[in-house]
Amino acid sequence: MSTVLEVLGRFAAKQATTHEVMRALASHEGYFVQLGFAPNLGRSEFERIVMLGKNGAPPPGELYVFTDESCLDLVATQPLGGFVTPVTGIELFCALEDGLVKMKVNVGGPLEHFWFVGKDAVPLARLWGRAVRLEALLATPEVRKDALAAALRTFEAFTLLVHPNDSVATAVGAGGFENPAMVFTSPDSYERVLEKNPGMRTAHVSGRELFELLPRAGVDGIVFNPMGPGATAVMPLSVGVSVLQLS
Repeated sequence: MSTVLEVLGRFAAKQATTHEVMRALASHEGYFVQLGFAPNLGRSEFERIVMLGKNGAPPPGELYVFTDESCLDLVATQPLGGFVTPVTGIELFCALEDGLVKMKVNVGGPLEHFWFVGKDAVPLARLWGRAVRLEALLATPEVRKDALAAALRTFEAFTLLVHPNDSVATAVGAGGFENPAMVFTSPDSYERVLEKNPGMRTAHVSGRELFELLPRAGVDGIVFNPMGPGATAVMPLSVGVSVLQLS
């Protein structure tokens, strides 16, 4: 798997897409995050706190994060205050709030390793965090069944592909099912299938809407992200019952 800096570099060279960058950023596990943002992360203990000067902080409304210590070292002489580490991309992106004005990744370093999330893109960045978190649970469904059911129930942006006659697109025979619905957790996942089926259109639904719809859609199972890059998982249609019982 490419590192986040490699993906950022490929994007700068016009060899990677925005989706690839957002997936790499949300999947990264070793961030240094501004100390003032730490309460948003839902925990109070961190392995390390690094101080860049006794006084100072990034501008109000801005969040500075660094992907690794080498990137942080490039601004070591600037009075930016404290940073906590390690923080996962899932933690960071899921904790982004609408009041945030800017998030800057690797500020002060090489331009090819820099990334910027403006105010209008914060909801999308947060959704990427939630998608990658859900995909991690889908990859190991037997480990945290309750957490997976809750994540499926509360995820707000599943995507279905729909035929011109409004029927839900299926992956015939996948996972031992006759006619399982294809469900996608991220844009890079559904775009792979859509490229091969240009006559289809997308439909975006919440978790609750999804599991209320599928029993009426003539399908007998669910296959998530059949072509990746999000985690591929196959489940019986009955999983929707347990998901909806959480409401």
